[in-house]
Amino acid sequence: MPSYGFSLRASTRKGGGAGKLYLRVVHGSESRSVTTDYKIFPEEWDALQRRLVIPYGRSSRSRELAEMESSMLCDLRRMDTVIRNLEKEGAYTIDQLMNRYRGVIKDNTLVAYAEKLAAELERDGNPRTARAYRTAAYRLNLFAGVKDLSHEQITATLINDFQQALKSEGRSMNTISFYMRTLRAIYNKAIAEGRVSRRMEDIFGGAYTGVATTRKRALTHGELATLTAHDPTVMTTAAVKRPGDGQLPDHLAQALAMFLFCYHARGMSFVDMANLRKADMRGDSITYRRQKTGQPIELHVLPVMRRIIDWFAPHTAGSDYLFPVITDNDKDFNLQYESGLRLQNKRLKHLARWCGISRKFSTHAARHSWATVARNAGLPLAVISEGLGHSNQKTTEIYLASLERSILDQAAKMVSDAITSDNQSAVGRPRRIEGIGGTYSSGYPDYGKPGYTRN
Repeated sequence: MPSYGFSLRASTRKGGGAGKLYLRVVHGSESRSVTTDYKIFPEEWDALQRRLVIPYGRSSRSRELAEMESSMLCDLRRMDTVIRNLEKEGAYTIDQLMNRYRGVIKDNTLVAYAEKLAAELERDGNPRTARAYRTAAYRLNLFAGVKDLSHEQITATLINDFQQALKSEGRSMNTISFYMRTLRAIYNKAIAEGRVSRRMEDIFGGAYTGVATTRKRALTHGELATLTAHDPTVMTTAAVKRPGDGQLPDHLAQALAMFLFCYHARGMSFVDMANLRKADMRGDSITYRRQKTGQPIELHVLPVMRRIIDWFAPHTAGSDYLFPVITDNDKDFNLQYESGLRLQNKRLKHLARWCGISRKFSTHAARHSWATVARNAGLPLAVISEGLGHSNQKTTEIYLASLERSILDQAAKMVSDAITSDNQSAVGRPRRIEGIGGTYSSGYPDYGKPGYTRN
């Protein structure tokens, strides 16, 4: 078993001065050393105990030496980890030991370590997490403005400054949480592997790592009706038109058909739609597993869904897939999906303008819209959750946290108008409130329950 420890190499300058510590390793009859950047004075080193002498007090030098001692312990833990791993592999030479240790030291920067973790994740079939690790590490390294940020340079101050910078850029709280949670995961893995020492302060203690309620992304009843009116799959010809604008372009027609399919397929996620294979559909049923959770889903193929699938058939001739998102079996699925997702969202923005819809929406609006319409139809939360394929109802509750503001505004106006002099004749008379998925009567027995009047 090798032995190792720090030793001081005294300064050769006249008059003395700070010397440098080096890590000496002995294995068998051979020894090697690794020079470090730890600079200390002779009186700050106990040669017998081979440890730092830290003066009592709160001086800046005392803090520097305390941080240095923490880093030295981390170095020793790295060496111990390397030795234990080599012992499991069998016999090894001292040069093999030193090469392995230097490799660990080389990977001991944020970006290098994140790349190492990402490569392992990709081998294990987790490309999305691998991409998240790379993105967060490179972003923090860029913000720090250094060539290669070391783990020891990651401090609570740096993390808090980074968070404030993201806020000033207009990033959402959920985006900030993504960066903070990912960086924390990388840092904790580095601690577990002995690459960085656990500090007394929690450097992520002031970071936001929660989940903020996102703004409602469901489309209104009117917006859904507008899109449905332009459904290219209901036409026997390509003459899908809007007065004055001519025919709906083919690329927008495809984007609209995919969006409507996701909506009618119980708010199917775009990634699940992209991954649907022809073998997944048997008769009037589609069976698949959610990409996000792996949960098995079985759904009935509604006539509108069948019509959309048939409409895409010429585009997928010779393909294993139902939709033309994954087009090359020899290329990586995730790369094709991500490209397809970006293209679909870009097309949906153009589609919104083309149809006269004033706000932008993305693929996820189909999922939120289905959930909201289902809620407004009076379906129980458990049924909606099951339909969406959520693993628990808490996720569904986030989707349905509140009614659309427009519905609440109309309801407030109705109540206010009911007692004004100009509207006395309206007191007691049912009023209608336009909302997502239908028109609601203000008569209490039917409000928000199955059987309300639909447009």
